[in-house]
Amino acid sequence: MKILSKLFLGLFIMSILSCESLPQLEGIDLDAWKQDQDGCNENRIKQIDLLLSQKDKLKGLSQNEMIELLGVADKHQLYERSQKFFIYYLEPNENCSNYSEGYLKALYIRFNSLDQAVDFNIQKVK
Repeated sequence: MKILSKLFLGLFIMSILSCESLPQLEGIDLDAWKQDQDGCNENRIKQIDLLLSQKDKLKGLSQNEMIELLGVADKHQLYERSQKFFIYYLEPNENCSNYSEGYLKALYIRFNSLDQAVDFNIQKVK
């Protein structure tokens, strides 16, 4: 019985320690960000400077935490050594009715092999 109670106590403590809350991003409308799939509504481009100014709050988040915070990425890209990129389009891409051909901006979030967000940058993609 003592072993069972110690096991439950250990599991309880582990669950408390693992339940960290997501960071609060100041001045960003996360609902508008999430609903701007493929950047069609151009809400993301209006908020990207604020997001990048708070990237230190996002570093270290896992892929699941990032999805919970920013929504599902528009594109995923696997890279060498078990690294992965989440790509969020900031401007309308070919899936949008208001797309105009050419380069568009996208936010790339790189996750390392330990599933931690480590790098955030904007790239132009075609």
